[in-house]
Amino acid sequence: MTVRKRIMLLIVGTGLVSGFLFSGVVFYEFIEQSFRLLDSMLEEEAYKVIELLEHEKGQPNLHIDDGYWIVIYDRQSSEVIFRSNLADFVRLPLVKPSSAVTIRDVVVNDASGKSKVEAFRLRAFPVFLGDKDYIVQVGRSLGKVEEEIRELVWGIPLGLIFSVLILILISHFITGKILKPIGQMKDLARDISEKNLEQRLPVNEQGDEFNELAMTINQMLDRLQYSFMRQRNFLFDTSHELKTPLATIRLAIGEISSSDMDSLSPSIRDNLLRLNNQVLRMERLVKDLLDMSSLETLSGLDLKPVHLTELLSALIEDYQLLSDARSIMMEVNFPENLWVKGDEEKLRRAFSNLLDNAIKYNEDGGQIVIRAKREVTETAVIVVIIENTGPGVPEEDLSKVFDQFYRVEKSRSLDYGGSGLGLSIVKRIIELHKGKVDIESKPGVRTRVIVRLPGYNTR
Repeated sequence: MTVRKRIMLLIVGTGLVSGFLFSGVVFYEFIEQSFRLLDSMLEEEAYKVIELLEHEKGQPNLHIDDGYWIVIYDRQSSEVIFRSNLADFVRLPLVKPSSAVTIRDVVVNDASGKSKVEAFRLRAFPVFLGDKDYIVQVGRSLGKVEEEIRELVWGIPLGLIFSVLILILISHFITGKILKPIGQMKDLARDISEKNLEQRLPVNEQGDEFNELAMTINQMLDRLQYSFMRQRNFLFDTSHELKTPLATIRLAIGEISSSDMDSLSPSIRDNLLRLNNQVLRMERLVKDLLDMSSLETLSGLDLKPVHLTELLSALIEDYQLLSDARSIMMEVNFPENLWVKGDEEKLRRAFSNLLDNAIKYNEDGGQIVIRAKREVTETAVIVVIIENTGPGVPEEDLSKVFDQFYRVEKSRSLDYGGSGLGLSIVKRIIELHKGKVDIESKPGVRTRVIVRLPGYNTR
């Protein structure tokens, strides 16, 4: 679950719990207030009836609201002095003086003979009138109160549902505002890589937690950039310093081999040959390191029109001898007029590395297929595919083959003299040309490298 959803869930949950508690208080107070109001009306009606009774000189011919159930009786003799019309149809038990009860499931029979079940609120008031002591029993149906309670019972959930929807909208807006700085940091941090470590997250002057987070990330990037630059400079300086001694060693070995080779014992001659091969391998590694270091410092290239067809044809001709030596058949299929905008030397280096790998990691009597085409898209794209038979690359290693110094099989790399930088150089060169390189492989069947470069229209 995302942080935004968790914050929204927290806001909505808090609002919902608060709404439940508030609704419970409102519901309780509504019921209590309804009964207090009804009790007040009953008391008012009781004294009103007593006043009318006194005004009529004790005559029971009183005109009162038919909605009230009223019975007045003498407390001493228990003789009923007055009974309202409703009291003739509804039988309610007498209650103790100065008390109030709610009586449910009361059967009410009207003048037409129809009956229904209702609840009544009943109160008893002791009243002294002259020298007589009366008890006034007053009651009223709870029909309207219960109807209002039912409406409230339905209204509260509907109100809670509506409030939840409002809370969701509000929380979505609020979390968007809260997390907006995090989103901006995420977008900027995603664009920061070893190629552009100089970028930093913007720091505001508000002094909030997001500002502290941005400052902490920037400090981490400072340390990373410093370490990365030290490592890069170390590799560059070391590689540069190794060039001269290696060249001197290779020249010395060559001079010994050309002058005194016949006078040397077979074991020494074998050691010299192995030494010469190792020196050549180290020179290639140093050259790759220097090339990689120089490519990493580049942010762009001076792109010019490059005839890709001629470039690939020349490279295929150069590598034909190596493929023939291992009986590897090269199949070529591309148009005669493919142009891209790029740096010819760097493109030559990239495709040279790919062809070298296609031959080096192939099998004797295998096959290499080189195809190129112009892809029909909104923008002109040239696609170059180099496919070779051989052991292939395991699926778990496909995402790592473009990493620096990564080698699928260390023993095989040592046998072929690989440095683990060839494909890293290819990827960096293609990226500098605003292109893309991918690799597909079926172990034991084939390996396919797909290069996409922005095309160039010569018309």
